[in-house]
Amino acid sequence: MSASVRELVDEAYERRESTWRAALETVNDWVESACSSNPELSPDRVQVAAGRIKSPLRTGEKLRRKLADANDMIHQSVEVENHVVDVVGARVVCRTEREQAALWDLLQDGSGELSIAEVRDYCLHPKPSGYRGRHLIVEVPFDAEPSVLVELQIRTVLQDAWSTLSEEQLFKPGQALKSDEEQERLSVILSGLLAQADAVAGYIADDVRSAYEGDGSRSSRRSARRDRAEEKTTSANEPAIEVTVRELKHSYVLAADEVGRHGIIRLENLGALPGLHSGSGHPAPGDKLQVRLDETPTTRYFIPVAREG
Repeated sequence: MSASVRELVDEAYERRESTWRAALETVNDWVESACSSNPELSPDRVQVAAGRIKSPLRTGEKLRRKLADANDMIHQSVEVENHVVDVVGARVVCRTEREQAALWDLLQDGSGELSIAEVRDYCLHPKPSGYRGRHLIVEVPFDAEPSVLVELQIRTVLQDAWSTLSEEQLFKPGQALKSDEEQERLSVILSGLLAQADAVAGYIADDVRSAYEGDGSRSSRRSARRDRAEEKTTSANEPAIEVTVRELKHSYVLAADEVGRHGIIRLENLGALPGLHSGSGHPAPGDKLQVRLDETPTTRYFIPVAREG
């Protein structure tokens, strides 16, 4: 980090840190108020974490990378926040994806005091690293000075655990560590497994809730949900895409398409497709498969199709 960037970052923190902390408290209060209006978002299901102000070191490193990528320069400390919009970070941890989705929708209904500047859904489109979560860039206004952007991260317990583990491995006090290919591969695999665990946790929560409420249709709901998950297919008119097999597990295959989106292929859906390495119809890491995309609210599936011709 050059001396000029370091000085501008330090000046920004000296001038704005107290305002950033006030903005963080405002966002936390906003989330808690929204949760209080929905009995399904009780404190035992949704927890507002303390949040954080990014350290000057990490802000400076991120700013330096962004300026280098854009071949740009800054000359005033007020420009720091224009380039690093996540200096202030709020965080909410939800028990399951159901609470996560409910809070996500509630905060975007437009009836709150704060406005949302940007929406980033990393559950629908996970980062290449495997990160999943839902982010809102919230604008907090102030009377006497510029507004503050706060990145609100809404995660499930398992998404938060993955993020914490990954961050501990990739950043140590005083230095950023560059992960190698094997670490990145394993990190993506772990993310996929935890996403499946999140889906299972949601199914269990729904069943427990039905039993608690004395819902006599519990069995039929479970059967209908299983049927939707297992029998849903994509339209035959949808174009096929090519994916690369990453990992073979006992009941599914983890694969990725050309833009880095990861998905699940059930082994029972493979059948006896031609071109696979084994007669059992099981692919090997590195195999290319033609698939169609099928996304549920919680999971991305790849449905194998035979190559034409």
